[in-house]
Amino acid sequence: KHFILRVGNTVMQSSCGVDRIVIRFSRLCEIITNVLGVKIMNLESRPLRLLPAIILFAVAGILLMNYVTDDTYIHMCYARNLVEHGEISFNVGDPTYGATSPLWIFLIAGLIKLGIAPLLATKILGISAGLLTLFIFDKILAAFSVPASWRWWGLLLGASDAWFLRWSFSGMETPLAGVFLLLLLMPAIIPSVSWLAWGIVAGLATLVRPEFMLLWPVALYWHLWASYEKDFRSRPLFKSILGFFLIYGPWLAYANSAFGRMTPETAAAKSYGLDFDLFSLAESVVRSIEELGAIQGILWLAIIPLLIIVARSGERISGTPTYKNRVVAALIAVSWVAVLVGGYALKKVWIISRYLSPLLPVILLTTLGLIAFLRQRLSDNGARVFNIVLGVAVGLTICWNGFVTVAMVKPHADKFSVGVEECFIGTGQWISENTPEGSLIAAHDIGALGWVSNRKIIDLAGLVSPEILELGRNVGFETMVASGAWLGATKPDYVYDRTDGPPRWDGVTLHGIKFELIRQCTVQGVGLRESKPMIYALYKLEREQVTDEQQSPVPASE
Repeated sequence: KHFILRVGNTVMQSSCGVDRIVIRFSRLCEIITNVLGVKIMNLESRPLRLLPAIILFAVAGILLMNYVTDDTYIHMCYARNLVEHGEISFNVGDPTYGATSPLWIFLIAGLIKLGIAPLLATKILGISAGLLTLFIFDKILAAFSVPASWRWWGLLLGASDAWFLRWSFSGMETPLAGVFLLLLLMPAIIPSVSWLAWGIVAGLATLVRPEFMLLWPVALYWHLWASYEKDFRSRPLFKSILGFFLIYGPWLAYANSAFGRMTPETAAAKSYGLDFDLFSLAESVVRSIEELGAIQGILWLAIIPLLIIVARSGERISGTPTYKNRVVAALIAVSWVAVLVGGYALKKVWIISRYLSPLLPVILLTTLGLIAFLRQRLSDNGARVFNIVLGVAVGLTICWNGFVTVAMVKPHADKFSVGVEECFIGTGQWISENTPEGSLIAAHDIGALGWVSNRKIIDLAGLVSPEILELGRNVGFETMVASGAWLGATKPDYVYDRTDGPPRWDGVTLHGIKFELIRQCTVQGVGLRESKPMIYALYKLEREQVTDEQQSPVPASE
C-alpha cells in the first residue's frame, strides 16, 4: 500500500495532472500487486528512470547504425596514420592540422591499437558518448531544482533529441562535445567540484571542438560570479586555468611545431573574415535558431501559455523559491548560445546541426529550470491546467522528434550512407586498382576517397591542403574551383568533382589541361538542407600545350 501511494503521488505530480486517470492507475497497480505479488515501476528510481531513455536510444541505434559521414573517414585516416606512422596527417608524410577534433583521433587510434576495426571504433565511441550524455544529464537533473517527478520525462526529452540521436550513431565527435559541455556546466548545479579537474575538462573539450576555447572562459566567469567564497575566487581561477593548460598547452606547442599553426585548418576553411553586414548576420542567426528550434521549439512556445496561466492565477505559494542554480545555468546557457551563434554569424560559417547539437542538452536544462520556476509560483490547487499544458507540450516534443528521426533523419542517413559506399568508396577502389602509385587526386570530399584509394589527396576545400586553403580564402572556394585556379597551385593527375547537374568538364581544356571523364555516380543529398542529388565525376587530367584562343571557356553556369 505504501508503494501504491508513492506511485500515485508521483504520477499526480507529473505532467499529466489528470486525477481520475491517476486514481484508476493506482487501483490497477494495487490489484496487480496484491494478486501477482509484483511491484510497478518506481519513477524515482534512477535505473528505472534511465530505462525508457536507453530503450529509445537503442531503437534509434537500430534505425541509424549504418549512418556514416565522409568526415568520419577523415578522422579514420588521421587515426590510421597515427597508429601506422606515428604522425598526425591525412596524407602520409605530410602532417596537417586538418581535423577538427584531435581528441577524437586519439581515441579512435587507441581502439585501433586494441585490434578494433576503425569504422567500428568510431561507432563504439559515438554510442558510448551518447550514453554518457544521458547518464550525466540524469545526474544533473537529480541535483537540479526541478520536481523529482519531472526527471523521467525530462531525461526522455533529452534522449529523443533527433540531432543528438543522428550524430551519436554517425561516428563523429558531436556527442562527446555534448558530454564536455554538460561537465563544464556542472559546478552551477553541483558546487562541490575540483577546479583543477574542471580545467582539465575544459582543455579536453577544446581538443574536441576548437570553438569551445571561447565557451569555457564564459562558464568560468559565471561560476566564479556565483561562488559563495567571494574572497577566494583567485584560487579556483588559478586552478582551472592551470588544469586547462596542463592539457591544451602541450597540444599547442606540438601543433605549432608540427603544423606551423595552433588552430585547425578546418576553422579557416569553413569560415571567412569578420562580416558585420546586418542582413548576413541576421540570416545566419535565424538559421541557427531554426536548427535549435527544430528540436525544442514546441517546448519553448509552451512557455507562453504557461506564463499566462501563472499571471492569471490568484494563488501564490508562500516563501521564496530556491532557484540560484537555475539562474547560473541559464546565464551560462544564454552566454554560450550568444557566443557560438554570434561567432558563427560573424565568421560566415555555414550552419549545420552538428555544430549546434552539443548546446541542446544545456538549453533543455535551462528551459526545464524556467518551467519549474513558473510551477513554483502556483499552489498544488492552481497547477492543474499548468500540468496539462506542460504534459501536452512534452508529449508533442517527444513525438515531433520521433517524427523527425524516422521521417527525415533516417531516410537521409540511408541514402547518404549508400552514396558513400557506392560512390565515394567505389571510386576510391577504382583509383586504387587503376592508377599508378604516387598519383595525385584532387577532390571536394576527401574522407572515404583517401581511406580506400591510398593515394595522396589534394583537398579542394583546403582542409588538408594549405596551398588550396590560402587560394580559396583569397578568391572564394567556389570561384577557385569553377575557374580552375587550383590547377596553378597544384598538379593533380585526377580530379573528383561534384556538381548539382551533369559533369561540367567533360572534354573541356582549362589552363592547358584537358579533362577526360572516366566515371560518374550520384549521391542523394549531402545533408538534410542540401537534399538535391549531387553528381560526382572522376576526370583524368592530360596536360597539353595550347594557346589562349584554343582554351575552352569555363561553362557559363559556373
